[in-house]
Amino acid sequence: MMRKLSAEERNRIEAAVTAAETRTSAEFAVVVARASDEYALFPLLWAGLLALLAGGVIAIAAPMISVGMSFAIQAGAFIAASLLLHLQFLRPHLAPPATQREYAARLAKLQFASLVNERTHGDVGVLLFVSLAERYVEILIDNGIAARIPQTAFQNIIDAFINEVHQGRIAAGFIAAIEACAGILEQHFPARPEEPDEIANKVTEI
Repeated sequence: MMRKLSAEERNRIEAAVTAAETRTSAEFAVVVARASDEYALFPLLWAGLLALLAGGVIAIAAPMISVGMSFAIQAGAFIAASLLLHLQFLRPHLAPPATQREYAARLAKLQFASLVNERTHGDVGVLLFVSLAERYVEILIDNGIAARIPQTAFQNIIDAFINEVHQGRIAAGFIAAIEACAGILEQHFPARPEEPDEIANKVTEI
C-alpha cells in the first residue's frame, strides 16, 4: 500500500478533478501520503519489549546461563529487533490503530490548512486525503460549503472511498469520490466558468 501513484493514475485523477470543476464552482485538492508519521519510536518500544521477553524466557528455561550471557542475548535481541522493525513499511503497523488514525487525521488537517482553507472565493474548497500506510481516508470541506452542506452528507462517499483504498484501487477510489462530491456540490455551488482556477488540479504526494 505504501507506493507512489503511477503517472497514468495521477493523470486520471487530475482529469477527474478538471471535469468535476466544470460542474461546480467548488475547488478540489487531492493529497496522497505514503504515511502520516515516521513512527520512529514504536520500533524501539517493541524491540525493548521483545528483549525483556527474551530475558524472561532465559530465566525460566535456562536459569544456569550467567547474567553476562543473558544480558548479551537480550542486547542482541534488542538490536536485531530494532533493525528489523525499523523498516519503513513495518513501522506504521507497530502503532495502535487509534494512534494511526490520530496521526492521519492530524496530517489531513494540516494539508487542508496548507492547500485549501480560505484559498477560494467564497471558501468553497474540498480536500480529498488518503494516507496509504494507515489506509485512512478523509474528505474535508471549507467553511463556505459547510454553511450549506453538512459534513455528514459526504459520509457515504467516504465509506465507499475507504473500501476502494482497502482493495488497493486508489485511483479508482479518488475518481469515484471526486465525481460523487461534484454531484452533491453542483446542486448548491453551480459552475461559474468565468471564475479562475484557484487550487491547482494536481495530485500532491507526500
